[in-house]
Amino acid sequence: MSVILTGAGCGSPRLLTTAARECVSRADHIVYDRLIHPDILQLAPPGCTFHTVGKRQGYHMLPQREINELLIRLGREGGTVVRLKGGDPFIFGRGGEEASALKDAGVEWSAVPGVSSAFGGALSIGLPVTHRDVSPTISLVAGHRGNNTTSDSAVLRCLAESGTAALYMGASAFSELSCKLLEMGKPPDTKVTVVVWGGWGRARRVDGTLAEMSELSRSQGLPAPAVIYLGGTSGMNLLPSVGPLQGLQIAVCRPYPECWDTGRALEELGADCYGLPLLSLEPQSPDDAEMTARAICCADWLVLTSPRGSAELRRVIRDLRGIKGRVAAIGEGTAASLRGIGIEPDLVAGGSSDDLASSLRKAVKPGETVVFARNERASNAAFKAALDAGASVSSVSTYRMIPRQTPGLDIMMEQWEACGLDAVIFGSSSLAEEYARVIGRRTTAKLIAWGSVCAETVERVFARKPITLPSPDMDGLLSVLKRLKSLRDA
Repeated sequence: MSVILTGAGCGSPRLLTTAARECVSRADHIVYDRLIHPDILQLAPPGCTFHTVGKRQGYHMLPQREINELLIRLGREGGTVVRLKGGDPFIFGRGGEEASALKDAGVEWSAVPGVSSAFGGALSIGLPVTHRDVSPTISLVAGHRGNNTTSDSAVLRCLAESGTAALYMGASAFSELSCKLLEMGKPPDTKVTVVVWGGWGRARRVDGTLAEMSELSRSQGLPAPAVIYLGGTSGMNLLPSVGPLQGLQIAVCRPYPECWDTGRALEELGADCYGLPLLSLEPQSPDDAEMTARAICCADWLVLTSPRGSAELRRVIRDLRGIKGRVAAIGEGTAASLRGIGIEPDLVAGGSSDDLASSLRKAVKPGETVVFARNERASNAAFKAALDAGASVSSVSTYRMIPRQTPGLDIMMEQWEACGLDAVIFGSSSLAEEYARVIGRRTTAKLIAWGSVCAETVERVFARKPITLPSPDMDGLLSVLKRLKSLRDA
């Protein structure tokens, strides 16, 4: 029974610490703000309760006092309460205030640090916050402190005298702050770097002098969320190698954990990804599973049409040695899943329904029994091909997909509104339909379908033709996204 003040890092969930991930995975309650990556919430266990208390400029869902009271109440109720905050909770994240409130209330608490935006965000756009030959010091400064802002003399003095100064929460106040610094004698040619969305694939930087940034802040305002760096290493640009998908905003509509794995792989290539596991697997009832097992074990051919179906075999059939017939798999992904449970497929078709149909048409003999173990929604092309070959064909559903809660959807939609969404990837027909039901049919994003059956559904639901992957795997997906990126940047 405790409250864990946990840093979610900045940007990609790949920056989440192992300790933070473990905390989220056993949380009974998660109290989160708006600067976390929403996919982190997918790591929570079933039954976890989510509490949004995020803040953004000009809008507080809950005042800090009420957040403290919520943490105290949840902490007293028992279980594990994770207070998930962007960056590090104790670097201008009010972690100290929350810890003090918990301590005074007699509620046990602990803390897990996170990658702060001042450091991780700067690194993502090539700004070293210290450098032996340029600036051996770094100061972290808050642009707002309670009711005090940039008129705070301690803040101004620190900004005027520091080597490199990283200013948090200062974009809206920089016009006033920069004027005061110039009046205090800070050289107008002092270098300034503004890092926007540091740590994300969409991170960008604006470089200039103090005089130029002062004028920009008065005329247009500085973008947010941002950390502003003054003096010292500001202006240095040691940009790391960027990925071929840099800055693309992508929604991945696949079940969990496929959406997580796909999202993190694309983020390694520079994209920002949002997982939408809108459906979850519901196993068969014991009676249905027993009937399915009998049908599979009596068949001459067992045909698997997805990696998930392969994984479900171990649950449906306790002793896989009972499978006497030959096994066919669609694509290398399904074949690898079968090998993972100790079954070497006799036939591995290409990755599309048409490829599987062609392979079965050649391999199946008249009079043989063929059982398709698949989701309730699947292509009929291969099924028909086996029938045309003269086989006795049946289909069993080893699982079905049902709607599930997607935590953090509020953050995703806010970010799509602010930053745009370039593409939505649909892993199946049912997921495309669920997306339309939950989020809506209106989107300017490119629609990408994992296969031909999915593409037909996407076109029907959204009334426009999607891009169909040339092969239903990561190679096919990357080829489409790289082409999308080149067209966007042209």
